[in-house]
Amino acid sequence: DIGISPPRLELVVEPGETITEAITLLSDAIEEQQMQVIVEDFTLDPKGDLSTLPPGSLEHSASNWLQPELTDFVVAGGEGQEFRISVTVPNDASLSGTYHGMVFFTVVPPLSETSGIGVVTTARIGLAVYVTVASTEQSGSEMVDFFQEEDSSLTFAIANTGNTVMRLAGRIELRNEAGEAKYVLEVPDVPVMRESEREVTMELPEDIEPGFYTALALVEDSRSGLLVGD
Repeated sequence: DIGISPPRLELVVEPGETITEAITLLSDAIEEQQMQVIVEDFTLDPKGDLSTLPPGSLEHSASNWLQPELTDFVVAGGEGQEFRISVTVPNDASLSGTYHGMVFFTVVPPLSETSGIGVVTTARIGLAVYVTVASTEQSGSEMVDFFQEEDSSLTFAIANTGNTVMRLAGRIELRNEAGEAKYVLEVPDVPVMRESEREVTMELPEDIEPGFYTALALVEDSRSGLLVGD
């Protein structure tokens, strides 16, 4: 019953500069909720699964650059509350490209008045923050593979050879033997971290007609590149 808007921050900051961004924390709870704020590192494996690590664990960590305005606060039930995060990029000429960290907001469960052993559940939501050092961007991407591992899906692999995070868009067309695009699959908006690979698996339509198809991948990246495979 908690949410954040926007769902992520993508910032371009000059070395030595500090900027402050505001987000809105949303709550659908009836009563007020106590929130705890922590900053961690995160990484994505080639399948897109997220892992978290202590701040400063990764080579391209921005977690120590992030300063939430509070470490705990209260959100009124059924309302939104503005929250500010400051970002300071060190004045270091060796920095280049995109660095990242995650700000987590966790609902603190109220203390139970009953005795004994019980199960307590809570909610946690993360705000991904991507910080690109201004004027140091280097682009590069390629489609590494495009294959059908299972009958019900297609998978493509994209390599981000640049030093900034990029996001994907585009489509996959299933064309019949006459070259007509009979089905179109929309590529999901997912990130590909700097200098890494990402696999995206897309399910085929359940009602696809029997026959022979050529799958044409037209994958766009957020740097205005087009990656093609079939």
